[in-house]
Amino acid sequence: RCPQVLEISTGAMSAYRVSEEAQLLMGLHAAQYPHLSVVGLLVGRDSGNTIEVVKAFPVCHQAPTAPLLEYASTSIEVEAAKLKLKIVGLYVANSRDDDTSLGPVHARIASTVEANASRACVLVLDNKSLASANLWLKDVKRGWVPVDNRLAYDDDEGKLLVASLEKRSQLASIADAAVDVVDFDEHLEQLSKDWRNAQVLALARLQV
Repeated sequence: RCPQVLEISTGAMSAYRVSEEAQLLMGLHAAQYPHLSVVGLLVGRDSGNTIEVVKAFPVCHQAPTAPLLEYASTSIEVEAAKLKLKIVGLYVANSRDDDTSLGPVHARIASTVEANASRACVLVLDNKSLASANLWLKDVKRGWVPVDNRLAYDDDEGKLLVASLEKRSQLASIADAAVDVVDFDEHLEQLSKDWRNAQVLALARLQV
């Protein structure tokens, strides 16, 4: 069946559609490390006026290093190609609940992504309501800027999923009940841990 999506509309600019799966994994990653900054890559497809974000892959929960980012990007590109997708952006959750900015470190990472993917986006999660994200796009003159966005849900199932993400504590309990979300920080410490997180998503859905 077609995946339910959360649509982030940017008015005259491109629209960005985020799948339930991507939204859930971003939220779980942020909830697992509530006092740390988390970063992940978004993969999807360019469908003309719409960029479809199909999957999210957690990268790290500490200051990202160049070797880690390079390894993660290469691994994710290979996985995305198997699905006929490509890297289309970045997601970030800052360590402070009241911080929805795109800091200089994350902006540099985003620019690296954007250099290889035109119209790449950054989604900065709102830690007070992880169902919400602030959309950032790169302006030629101003650099990365927040873009006013509109959230819309295609159906009741999508609404219920987003409602389940409204409380950070609720999301954290889901993360505790399921297998931990694995990012590349954890994968490199223990290679047997699967950074694709297929099992996490399956178990998390049972808890929603």
